[in-house]
Amino acid sequence: MTKGLIRLSKKVTTHDISLSLGLSRNTVSKALNDHPSITTETKRRVIEQAIAMGYKKVKPIVAAQSPSSEGSSAGKPKSIAYITKHQLYHGTGFWMNVMSGVEEITSGNGYEMKISFVKNEDIDALVLPAVLTSGDIAGFIVAGSMDKPYTEALLQLPIPKVFININPELPLSGLETDVVFMENEDSIYQITSQLIASGHRELGFIGDISSCRSFMERWFGFQRAHFDAGLPINPAYCITSASADGFQNYEGFTRSLKEMKELPDAFVCVNDKIALNVIKYAGEIGKSIPGDMAVSGFDQIEEAEFLGYTLTTVAHDEHQLGLRATEQLLQRLSKPDRAYETIRLATKVVFGESTRTAVRG
Repeated sequence: MTKGLIRLSKKVTTHDISLSLGLSRNTVSKALNDHPSITTETKRRVIEQAIAMGYKKVKPIVAAQSPSSEGSSAGKPKSIAYITKHQLYHGTGFWMNVMSGVEEITSGNGYEMKISFVKNEDIDALVLPAVLTSGDIAGFIVAGSMDKPYTEALLQLPIPKVFININPELPLSGLETDVVFMENEDSIYQITSQLIASGHRELGFIGDISSCRSFMERWFGFQRAHFDAGLPINPAYCITSASADGFQNYEGFTRSLKEMKELPDAFVCVNDKIALNVIKYAGEIGKSIPGDMAVSGFDQIEEAEFLGYTLTTVAHDEHQLGLRATEQLLQRLSKPDRAYETIRLATKVVFGESTRTAVRG
């Protein structure tokens, strides 16, 4: 992300300031209001940038940290870097909620949160964020899966780190980092098993299983449910190939559906956005949900509330994901020799009307 001045014709907001400095909006707001959890240096940077950008609500810095508090952490970096893909930050509320959890713990423990957005060209060229080599961060959190070479480059850095999700090509055993993500496999196992128990025999699965371990584990849950039921998986109904946009582009996504000679009885999708696209396509070709086909998702996003019926999905708390990852990083900072951990936060299957359907004859 380019740092420096962002001059806009519209009214300057704290969001504009945060983007220009690579800080969270919450940190900027606290700095402008002289919050004691923000360091004097960060307050100075925010104030100077706000004035330069023409922000109208600048307050002078009234108080600074006491000498005793400064002295107690002298020489120790007091910043936590938050590394994420540029498109994740701008594309979904999921990661904004994760970030808010990270911010809550960092600021509550006297750390400044530095945000760094990684672009696809940086990943391809193995260009690491400058903040990671600046020497002034205590540790970093990687939010979202990146490709294997880039992840390996991040793992080699001699800085405490925590990954929120990770590339599925890397085995968790022997991985010298902490990894935090949601429970995935059992949730999809429950949904798939219920569909099979209700009479469905032709089930499809949609999701780029090469993009992140979470999606791969959801695929494992789908497979395990079929294995336990003694039911073979029909690969013609499964779309698991790599997708640059995670099947978010509707036109490109529906091409894969149109290539199917017929649609299955049910689709198990790795997230709600894909499930909503399946439902949209079904409507366009005259098929009803749940009448003609069952559909399930994962994430319980707000957009699904406008369907007119409830979507079978998996509920979780992404804010808690950010909290737990940051707590783990702080624990790693204080006890660096502890065994590395893979942490899965609990989820809850929410069965809705989208899978309550009679199997077609």
